[in-house]
Amino acid sequence: MISRSLTTVLVTLATPVGLMAQEAGRGAMRPYVHVLLAYAVVWLLILLWVWMIARQLKRVGDRATPDGG
Repeated sequence: MISRSLTTVLVTLATPVGLMAQEAGRGAMRPYVHVLLAYAVVWLLILLWVWMIARQLKRVGDRATPDGG
């Protein structure tokens, strides 16, 4: 599940790179760099948030079962 989500995120982040490669002319995406960076930061924060939730759920699950499994 997490690997599929990570693949989706990587493909989503790579899409603007593919569009930049197709643009004619050097620096065609320069005016949008701040937008692309903002998207990257948001995706990284979302991934961090999901990872923290998964870690907390594992911790709660381990506490719920006395034998740990």
